[in-house]
Amino acid sequence: MPLNEIPKYLNGETRDLIDRALEHAWRELCRDAPADAAVDKRRLASTIVALASVGETDLTKLKSFAVHAARSARIQRFTLKRRTRSS
Repeated sequence: MPLNEIPKYLNGETRDLIDRALEHAWRELCRDAPADAAVDKRRLASTIVALASVGETDLTKLKSFAVHAARSARIQRFTLKRRTRSS
């Protein structure tokens, strides 16, 4: 995530943490089956920013929660597509 997209109210240290967590989370998520990269990156970023905004500073937790949220969103998108096709 470019630093200019991270909310300005977060300090430099937190912005750097968000950037690192996003990079780590993206590398882990890329190991899964291919999906919509733009959607996945937005999901990762929004989860990490939300958690960092309420004070979470553990890089591992930020990455893990973001990856879990992105994987859950992938499952939901896949399920919706299957339902739409079978209707």
